[in-house]
Amino acid sequence: MNPRILKLCLSLSVVLCSVVSTEAQTETWNTKMQGLSKTLSEIITDVSSDQRFKDPANKAKIIQEAETLAGLAHDLQKKSVAFPNQDPTLPIITGILARESKRAVIELKRDNRSYARSILKTIPGICMTCHTRNASGPQFASGAFEPTSPGLTQLEQAEFFVATRQFDRAQDIYKKVVESADEAKKNPFAWEKAVQQSLAIAVRVKQNPTEALAIASKVVKIVEAPTFTREDAQVWETSIRNWQKEPSRKAMSARGYMAEIARLMTEAKRMQKYPLDRKGDIYYLRASAVTHDLLQSFPKSPEADQALLMAGLSYEVLTPLKTDHLHEIYYEACIRRSPHTPLAESCYRRFEENIYYGYTGSAGTEIPEEVEDQLKQLRILAFPSSVIPPQ
Repeated sequence: MNPRILKLCLSLSVVLCSVVSTEAQTETWNTKMQGLSKTLSEIITDVSSDQRFKDPANKAKIIQEAETLAGLAHDLQKKSVAFPNQDPTLPIITGILARESKRAVIELKRDNRSYARSILKTIPGICMTCHTRNASGPQFASGAFEPTSPGLTQLEQAEFFVATRQFDRAQDIYKKVVESADEAKKNPFAWEKAVQQSLAIAVRVKQNPTEALAIASKVVKIVEAPTFTREDAQVWETSIRNWQKEPSRKAMSARGYMAEIARLMTEAKRMQKYPLDRKGDIYYLRASAVTHDLLQSFPKSPEADQALLMAGLSYEVLTPLKTDHLHEIYYEACIRRSPHTPLAESCYRRFEENIYYGYTGSAGTEIPEEVEDQLKQLRILAFPSSVIPPQ
């Protein structure tokens, strides 16, 4: 055979094998995620109902469901299962999912059922965090996955649909809650959560300013809603209208993405009057989506390290009352990716401040020993040995 033809055939074989391998890995990921969705539909239903969870007849079944969930989450971390993109957020979040589901199994077997139940109730939130990062990933049609019982509350149903990537169904529920004056008056915390999740879907997942504007306008009209939320929504309306007037931007480089993130963050900070002010939410939502676009497209670039800090700053504002620790995870990832740099120092300072905030109460500041050890390790990583600040 002609050597040039032989070389061409060998090259083609390598390419085909690579394509087949990638398709197989993608199929494995999708298969695992569909298995997770099916298991979630069972376990969320069982843990959300007092009657079903406390029924002795369901005890073994719930343990089995939790074990299946933990096994699937563990499998996602295997090297043979390729992530659908290179966003470093994915291994971070799947790691949290694996850790928490395993912890739930342990507590169920120890018969610490109430504690295990509280852990399992957080699982949909972990899935929602991943699924509402930006517009990447599939959206399943209505009816792809169903809760196994009709006994879920409206917000529990919406969380289930987001966790299984049925965004249209989730959005239908969120919109009904948002426009309900009764919900705003009787359950303001749950109502505000619906507002925030609905905006996240419209801005980050769908990237649809028209839909986002409709949500903000509904909030403004609910006179029973907290005054500060209605005032925030009026600013959101202005931000969204400005978004609609912007020329289309398509970043083709890591620098282009970073320039867009910097622009959006500057606008967000300009809107804020104090740290927990939510008036800049639309810009923070857009900025966080672009950070994930950058992390997916240019994961090894210097700009990706900077994007981790930007993601942390965005989520720190967007997380209501800092009830989860997603922003801390981004700060830690930033430190580990850029040790002994000014960027790592900035990330450490934000990380440390949030740790002290989280462990401070009416009795003072009490940081667990293992968290102190984590701070010490990250402090050594962040600062050059000659300038490590005292604890």
